Amino acid sequence: MKILASILALNIFAFANTTMCYINNITDISTVENKKFEGGECAGKYSIKDMKKQSWNVDDIKISKKDNGFNFIYILKKETKSVVVPTVSNTEIDYDKLSNNIKNKEEQNNKVKSLSNGKKIYINKCQSCHGAKGELTPYNRSEAINKFDLDTLQSMMRDYTMDERDNGSAIVMKPYAELVSKEDIDGIYEYLKSVNK
Repeated sequence: MKILASILALNIFAFANTTMCYINNITDISTVENKKFEGGECAGKYSIKDMKKQSWNVDDIKISKKDNGFNFIYILKKETKSVVVPTVSNTEIDYDKLSNNIKNKEEQNNKVKSLSNGKKIYINKCQSCHGAKGELTPYNRSEAINKFDLDTLQSMMRDYTMDERDNGSAIVMKPYAELVSKEDIDGIYEYLKSVNK
């Protein structure tokens, strides 16, 4: 299902930083731009010449006469990086494709969680009898579980919980079978597949 929808497009605009620097009581105005200014980005460290070297441009100057000399206020501007401004445009969105992508991502995440959970359960509860890869035959009464498909593994675990399976190891297996859910068995199966590639 495709729907015409409004989405944001991006326009890029440059903008400028502005600062105000000042100096008071200057008697020789020919040297004013060489003196350290107070305020703003100058902060008592930089002269107007220093600021120009840092790509600041003089936007405005205000001069006032005082008894002890002249007071100067410089307004400086500096172009900065671009800013992204959203605007609206129309485009088609394929919601079926978007929905499938989301569903596939969820399935992938669930599979990773299932595998992780299966690994944890297998290592903590199964590995001591069935081996690191499910290759052992515990008490020589069972096949190696790494050879089973998922349906067989689930069926066997269900049979242990319902007392329908006893090859001499049911007394050991039943408590473990009762602790695991169908999802846990799916995870154990996925884990065994991953270590037996």
